[in-house]
Amino acid sequence: MTIHDHPTRTSDILGLPPVYNASHRESDDSYGKVVLQLAPRWRVIECRNAEQWIIQHRSAEPLHGGVWRSISYVVSRDKLIELSASLGLLSEPSKRAVLEALPSSVTDLRK
Repeated sequence: MTIHDHPTRTSDILGLPPVYNASHRESDDSYGKVVLQLAPRWRVIECRNAEQWIIQHRSAEPLHGGVWRSISYVVSRDKLIELSASLGLLSEPSKRAVLEALPSSVTDLRK
């Protein structure tokens, strides 16, 4: 289960397949398993093997060539919410709601 927090694209409205080249590299901007963009330089991803969720921080603004660095690795939804809150990244109720909608463990995604 991957939940994306991005604006609606025209292709979504028209029912057309989006033109999107998802990457399999976790450090890429276009990584295909982004769960939630918490802030401009913070995001949660599902690892490529669906074994853990990863909180990542971008080292610089996108236009300045920064890269995504993994900060924390968790398998529990509750721990993911706790860590995100401790980093001050859940000030918007909608962000917390997205995380609360995840399964209790990332391993449940493989079932």
